[in-house]
Amino acid sequence: MNRHARHAAPVAPRSRSWRTTPVVVVATALAVFMGAGVAFAAWTANGTGAAGAKATSFQALTVSAGTATAQLYPGGSGDAVVSVTNPNPFPVKINQVTQDVSAGKFVSSDQGANCTDAAASTHPTGITLTAASGAPLATIAANSTSSFTLTGKVAMANTSDTLCQGAVFSIPVIVTSTS
Repeated sequence: MNRHARHAAPVAPRSRSWRTTPVVVVATALAVFMGAGVAFAAWTANGTGAAGAKATSFQALTVSAGTATAQLYPGGSGDAVVSVTNPNPFPVKINQVTQDVSAGKFVSSDQGANCTDAAASTHPTGITLTAASGAPLATIAANSTSSFTLTGKVAMANTSDTLCQGAVFSIPVIVTSTS
């Protein structure tokens, strides 16, 4: 060896961090990219078809005479009070009330045979109900009973029997309603 020859300085081994850092960065980037790819590649599916539903059936209303005040006299008029029970799970609107004059339907009273319009009666009530209509006359809540008044819709004829004094009348009616 030549004395003048230079001795190569010993090379310090390089730290591994400069070599592993790019590998870690690349691996991390790939992991993030792959994770995003997996999230983006999630499966979706759509479909078409039908949903089921069933309508309830409208149940008949129960109609009865409500409690009225004494207003009638021969030749005069007064109010009718109608009580309606709605067994349906939805409210109903009463749109019309008319007197039911079909066969077998007649005005009766708490006076019995002394004051009735039954065919064999000799003591007629002389009571008539004028039809009432409106939008609505009343609204009856779901599963409930309510009364409403038909103002001035009942008339008593001059021919009403004197035995009908103080009588409470039951007038058959037809009630028309909508949901």
